[in-house]
Amino acid sequence: MKGKYQMDMSQNGILGEGTSCICRRGRLLETGELVAIKIYKPSESSFSANNHQACLKKHKRSIAVLQTLQEPFARPTDPKHWNSLLDHVKPSKLFMQLWDYSKDASGEPGWDSIDDELYVVTELAQYSLKDYISKRRRKSSPPSKETVRTIAKAIVLAMAGLHSKGFVHLDMKPENLMIFDGQLKLIDVDGCLEIGTLISLSDSSISFSPCYCAPEFASFVLGREGADFPALPGLDSWSVGCTLCELVSLQPLLIDECKTFYQEDQRSGQVNFIDSVARMETAPVPRALEPFDSNLSQMVTGWLVVCSPSERRTCAEALDAPYFTWGDD
Repeated sequence: MKGKYQMDMSQNGILGEGTSCICRRGRLLETGELVAIKIYKPSESSFSANNHQACLKKHKRSIAVLQTLQEPFARPTDPKHWNSLLDHVKPSKLFMQLWDYSKDASGEPGWDSIDDELYVVTELAQYSLKDYISKRRRKSSPPSKETVRTIAKAIVLAMAGLHSKGFVHLDMKPENLMIFDGQLKLIDVDGCLEIGTLISLSDSSISFSPCYCAPEFASFVLGREGADFPALPGLDSWSVGCTLCELVSLQPLLIDECKTFYQEDQRSGQVNFIDSVARMETAPVPRALEPFDSNLSQMVTGWLVVCSPSERRTCAEALDAPYFTWGDD
């Protein structure tokens, strides 16, 4: 790649793969420094033209967001999206760092003018929060209360930081939180939108995960909220709450319900499951949460996994919950 990077093309070199991209381990030839290289891969289907544009749109958005995330924090106009803890943290501690990216002939983010690839080069993580949870589940070894509290605070702080910069992630889940030399950071920002942006059902560059999506977003996906829907931080707050539950239960919050719908009807299982999420009226938290940590349970059910969007708190507000402040001087 431009004679600058060597990419590991072996099976072991794959760090992650989705429908539109693959991430591989790479190396900066000049210094030997290890990096992660994300390559977009438009499909060869009859819809390849649309997919090609969706990949380009994600790429441009990813670069714009990552560049903004690397700038120093500044207090937003809406105080609900700021917490004083952000006064003492650098963005590089919360967000994956951008090293390089493909550029078109005019120097803008796009298909590389030499090798015709669409790629992003970032710092290399060791493992994801999903990997951590999976390992704990295989060993039947849930993390301690203290460990969960530490990880939970890192997650909520990262999301509060994202919102303070004016973005909504829309696909927050353990897979999109990674550990870089012991520091938890947010990744996969190519689906991020500015707060208040209207989301269109026809926009194929937007991703979401049914087990982590809020009821109002599930309703939108089913076409019940009109053609456009505003990207608001509360959507991420719900997903954060689901992720915190997963740290305790060691499985996605609604995975059993999801499997049931798929088993009942393979063809319409996903739609039926999303419909069940859209109709939720009470927080679907695991029973193990309250006996594990009552303060965590109170924050999740009273602040984050709250079915009414108007009653859900922001991540910045959640950092002031008793769960995080208890015992502080």
